[in-house]
Amino acid sequence: MNNEETLDKYLADLSFDKDPLTGEIALLTTQHSRFHTGRSGGLLLAILASTTRMEHVFEWTGAYGSTTLWLAKALPDTAHHTIGVVSDENLRLISNYMKRAGLSGRVQISKSTGPDHLLSLDSPQNLIVLDLQQERTKLADWYPAIEKKLAPGGILVSLGMSPPEGTGTRSLLQSSVESFNHKILGNSNFLTTILPLSQGMLVASRIS
Repeated sequence: MNNEETLDKYLADLSFDKDPLTGEIALLTTQHSRFHTGRSGGLLLAILASTTRMEHVFEWTGAYGSTTLWLAKALPDTAHHTIGVVSDENLRLISNYMKRAGLSGRVQISKSTGPDHLLSLDSPQNLIVLDLQQERTKLADWYPAIEKKLAPGGILVSLGMSPPEGTGTRSLLQSSVESFNHKILGNSNFLTTILPLSQGMLVASRIS
């Protein structure tokens, strides 16, 4: 058991939130060799969603609803929570989880092309959450959309953003992640960190 798994177990043992769907989604995600928020990352999303003014929230996911469940439970009833997914299967699974959690009425889910979906929204977004999984190879397409649609004071969270190790040849995915990190960490309009959760959880606050 690694450090993140140990922390997640500790939080699960002590937390008042015993929602079985959290574990069910995590198990399904792991079985399909994908990463997920874990309880520690999920609680961070919930804290951000509940302590900051969140009127417009956009989420795009190539996974099975881990980020969606944590956000939907924590966001205020008045929030507009828009979710794009990579495939019909993801749409079916996440819609079913939201129905089982009694949260269907609080989310708008559709299959979409991520950056175009974000750009199509009328309002600037207070929170953008990306769980791109293998779609991280297309991070370059997301950067201009985020710059255009993330509101001042808004927060970006992106999973799977750990820098590649070593100095050897980079895969397309590794190069895409590294390029995105360089852009946003070097942009003075964003205050950015990467936490050792969910294979690197990038959290950025837009300053201006």
